[in-house]
Amino acid sequence: MTRQEKHGIRDIYFSQWIRRSLPDSSTGFSVSDIDFMLWNWKTKSFALLEIKCRNVEPSVGQYKMIKNVHRWIKKGLDDNWKYYGYNLITFEGDTFENGRVYLNKKEITEKELIKFLSLEF
Repeated sequence: MTRQEKHGIRDIYFSQWIRRSLPDSSTGFSVSDIDFMLWNWKTKSFALLEIKCRNVEPSVGQYKMIKNVHRWIKKGLDDNWKYYGYNLITFEGDTFENGRVYLNKKEITEKELIKFLSLEF
């Protein structure tokens, strides 16, 4: 069974600490979190996810980082592993019930997204 959330809230202490303590972006330093990493160790497949709500787009810096990480992973993939990309999921609202959902800027149904995120190709 999939492990359940323990707290139901996101602790932002470390995110705030990074912003206060590490170099400013004007130095070329950049930080971005990965929202989810999905993998199936039996089928040797995985994908990365960035989630945005209320039609928010990744910042220019985050978008560049996503593209670079995607390219770097594709270059260095172990034999027999399948990589299904660093994917952007965008909600018009913040759930399936209050707006459309997009996978890499293409509208997708909840059922289609479940299949994609289950790495069933």
